[in-house]
Amino acid sequence: MAMDQGNRKQGIHSRKTRKQVFKIFLMQALLCVAVSAVLLLDNTITAYSALLGGGLYLLPNLYFAHRALTFRDKQSAGRALAEMYVSQIWKMGLSILAFAAVFILIQPLNPFSLFGTFILMQISAWFAQMKLNKRFLKL
Repeated sequence: MAMDQGNRKQGIHSRKTRKQVFKIFLMQALLCVAVSAVLLLDNTITAYSALLGGGLYLLPNLYFAHRALTFRDKQSAGRALAEMYVSQIWKMGLSILAFAAVFILIQPLNPFSLFGTFILMQISAWFAQMKLNKRFLKL
């Protein structure tokens, strides 16, 4: 209930940006699943490596977007900027831990498929953000 009240007070631009960002994440998740499905024709190691690469990109970025784009009552611009920096640091830490866990725990692994999908997710984010809004939203 308290979150609902915060969302009603949130500005129209903030709601629109949040909606666009999560729409991009959904498109990227579908792209990742499609790439994995196509790579399944090659072999299962390549396919699940691609799926892991997409997950390694999406999960830390989802965390960042949720934390950075959550509206808080009476939040100053300085506090919002500080929250963005803290969120970015946590995102990088989560990415490092996730990559380490995947390389330690998942064997066998196709690193070309994993990194290729990770890079594809990053590139697709750039194109989707430019296409959706005719400008670049950096997340």
